[in-house]
Amino acid sequence: MQQASIAPSPVHHVTPDRQEAGERLVARLKGKVQGRMYTDPLMTYAWSGDASSYRLIPAAVVFINSEDEVRAVMAAARAEGLPITFRAAGTSLSGQAVTDGVLAVLGDGWRKLEIHPGAEQITLGPAIIVAHANTALKKFNKKIGPDPASQANCKIGGVVNNNSSGMCCGVTQNTYHTMARLRIVLTDGTMLDSGDTASRDAFRASHRAMLDGLHLLHHEVMADPELVALIRRKYAIKNTVGYSLNALVDFHDPLDVLIHLMVGSEGTLGFVSEVTYNTVPEHPFKSTALVPFRDPQSAGRAIIKLANGGVQVTTGVTAAEYIERRALATVEHLPPMAPLLPWLTDTSPAVLIDVTAPDAATLEAEVAKAVAILASEDATHIDFSTDAARSHALWDIRKGFFASGGAARPKGTAMLTEDVAAPIERLAEFVTDMRKLLDAHGYEDAIIFGHALAGNLHFQMSDDFAKPGSAEKFDRFSHDLSQLISVQYGGSLKAEHGTGRAIAPFVEAEWGAKAYGLMHRIKDLFDPEGLLNPGVLLNADDKVHIKHLKVMPLADELVDMCIECGFCEPACPSHQMTLSPRQRIAVTRERARLRASGEDPERLKRLDEDFQYPGLDTCAACNLCSIRCPVGIETGTMIIGQRAQRRGSTARAVAGFVADHRGAVESMMRGGVALADAARRIIPAPAIEAITDGARRLTGERVPRVSRALHHEPGSPKPAETRQDPRKTGFPVPIAQTGRQSVVYFPSCATRMFGAPETEHDLKAVPDAMLALLERAGFDVIVPEHLNGQCCGQPFQSKGFPEQAAQVGGELKRELSALSDAGRLSLVTDASTCAKHLREFPGDAPVLDSSQFLLSQVLARLTITRKLPVVAVHHNCSAQRLAEQPMTEAIAQACADEIAVLSSVTCCGYAGDKGLFFPELNAHATRFVKSDIPTGCTLGVSTVSTCASGLSEHAGVPFVGLASLLEWASRPAE
Repeated sequence: MQQASIAPSPVHHVTPDRQEAGERLVARLKGKVQGRMYTDPLMTYAWSGDASSYRLIPAAVVFINSEDEVRAVMAAARAEGLPITFRAAGTSLSGQAVTDGVLAVLGDGWRKLEIHPGAEQITLGPAIIVAHANTALKKFNKKIGPDPASQANCKIGGVVNNNSSGMCCGVTQNTYHTMARLRIVLTDGTMLDSGDTASRDAFRASHRAMLDGLHLLHHEVMADPELVALIRRKYAIKNTVGYSLNALVDFHDPLDVLIHLMVGSEGTLGFVSEVTYNTVPEHPFKSTALVPFRDPQSAGRAIIKLANGGVQVTTGVTAAEYIERRALATVEHLPPMAPLLPWLTDTSPAVLIDVTAPDAATLEAEVAKAVAILASEDATHIDFSTDAARSHALWDIRKGFFASGGAARPKGTAMLTEDVAAPIERLAEFVTDMRKLLDAHGYEDAIIFGHALAGNLHFQMSDDFAKPGSAEKFDRFSHDLSQLISVQYGGSLKAEHGTGRAIAPFVEAEWGAKAYGLMHRIKDLFDPEGLLNPGVLLNADDKVHIKHLKVMPLADELVDMCIECGFCEPACPSHQMTLSPRQRIAVTRERARLRASGEDPERLKRLDEDFQYPGLDTCAACNLCSIRCPVGIETGTMIIGQRAQRRGSTARAVAGFVADHRGAVESMMRGGVALADAARRIIPAPAIEAITDGARRLTGERVPRVSRALHHEPGSPKPAETRQDPRKTGFPVPIAQTGRQSVVYFPSCATRMFGAPETEHDLKAVPDAMLALLERAGFDVIVPEHLNGQCCGQPFQSKGFPEQAAQVGGELKRELSALSDAGRLSLVTDASTCAKHLREFPGDAPVLDSSQFLLSQVLARLTITRKLPVVAVHHNCSAQRLAEQPMTEAIAQACADEIAVLSSVTCCGYAGDKGLFFPELNAHATRFVKSDIPTGCTLGVSTVSTCASGLSEHAGVPFVGLASLLEWASRPAE
């Protein structure tokens, strides 16, 4: 009989009863939870997806920041009959972090990071990003064991709850094996700290029945040799299918069993509030090679020889990533791949190998061993290198396969990903059988790659779940995959991504009825009400893996290739305040779907209206998301386009008026700041801010906020001595005649309007500092006449007025072209935002930003006469996109004994004038900046004056322009 069609059934709304329950839950939590709470259609949809192919809209989204708030959410959810799902970074790949109940999102309260003496241990909160923990440990040549490819984005809470591993982790360095202590909250509100004797003793007294139940399970398992053998065999390879049953074999004390069952439980047994890891060595000597082979079989045989019998090592070959030919094809256009291309045939896979060692001599010996093994299996090109930059570039490609491979899929399709493992000795045949299975089910576009030292392969493919038959196709494939991996190979259907909704129907097939029954009994002991993440890991619905599948309608060609992985989010200044890039894209897609289908016009209207503030107004449009995105998706550019679409005739008329009267507007802005400066001499700064904040409230926040960090810059800059104007002669004065080289300097509008903050160092404002430096370095400086009102057009472009941006930018470019004699003279500006815009919309004259020009042309001509002990350095968003970080740091280093690069701030959120109209964005983006300022630091630098203003307000020390610092440091002694 023909199987009935299975609809993709994406959930696009919350049922009325769930909606009402969510609203009642939020009402219960008022006063008990300090974080944001949402039940509205826009914000709940924004939080409806993780990195998996599933989507469920929560009844309520609640930000939690303490164990007391966890208890409060549990009590309220229990009272309203709603389940709870805890969410860290939302990079889950199997649907573990989505729910139609309460989504409890980790807020800032879980960012504990404490390195123990000797760095042998580190204690982390669940909201710490893995890469941040490793960065803190790097100076000790240590790291934590788990090293997932998403470590720049994923958080510790997810790593513990999924028992994530990674490229070098193997089966012995995951959380289960390297955890020294865990702190948890159970569903009854009890806190257990496994590293605290008093807590353990109190728990033994209060939860004896629970511990007795675990003790009974332990003895039942140990009395069954066949079951013990199964468990040991399953965990000899990577395995995250079901609960961590090895805890019942590895430990006798039921309290230790309990703690280890929490690892990999996917938020279904309790809440992890803290973890202490035993760190592992991170050897400083490393050599990397991307090695091609003739065919998958020879690559597999080589990896088997390199794998040390599946035992993970810290010296020698620590990583070997298998990358099949079709996966290589998706990245072969990238520059680091160029040396490999001559060696690739139509069937050539490659293996990315790391060899590490504690010293150079050991490294050389270990590389020689690896080369001999690779040569024995006819590797076609072996080129190990200790070049750190090349190694990072190759590993960035590997870590980005999830997104870059997803970007190779047809537009409008969802990306599916799985990870499986087989015994390492069968790897050579395993890679071949996986390819055959994918092709047989019509997933010819699928790519395979993975952590081959652990027999762990990842594969990803795509499908359009809006089309009939797509769900049935995925269902058939999933069953055949289960048969191949679980039965034929005795492997793991989920090696490291967790069970989730994707594999829940297949847990029993992999483990057998007896072990599966143990898992249900474990769930009943911890969570008898089914309060935590029901349907994840254990699920009686044998079709849950093909329900609530994402549809990915075309919405904007700028973002249509987004797979919603969330890699962008750590860079976004509005993430967790309003929306992240991933969420802006998801909501934009849903609005496009509703417009196309016409199914719910009222909901569409609400989404469109509600999108204004969280989606458009509070997007900094900095496009730092594109740097984090492996395929460079510019969500900010999409938002700028949507702003333009929403601009009515009145707004365009106002923009046109401003464009035509830029000089008057600049004078008015300068006058307003000057007035505030003068007022502060009479009225305290907090009172001035209170007045402007009151005016903003009364005018619907149409009046800009003038903070104490903004200062007046009097007049327009004039060079001390300007040589002949090329506009009058047609050519610049030859160097031979004057003995000095000419340069054109354009002071940006922001630096013209806003002066340097008050400091103890008598600093010049940026325009005056730039002129002094250029003169001091022996340049003749040419400055445009009538600077007032001159603008590159970037402010108009970012606000969605491209016509006005072209108008004002065109006028400036013609002026600069004449001054530079059509680009024969260097042109330098003093704001990274302006430099970037002028490069994106170029005229005749190539533009250099101040950091680039000062480093390449000025610094060597100066004499540094004094230094500061330490200077804080901020790399603003435009500087990052121009890759200016090394230049800025080099100049700052010349002016200080030590520099401290801000690690907690990406884009500061000032975003031109958003710091004036939406100061909460700047405050949110810089909320941790004070922790980046070291003791003894009295000054910070940035290459954009508005960013410096925003940082000055929140960092506790004044931030100034880079030129202001360099001028001070090189000022001749009086």
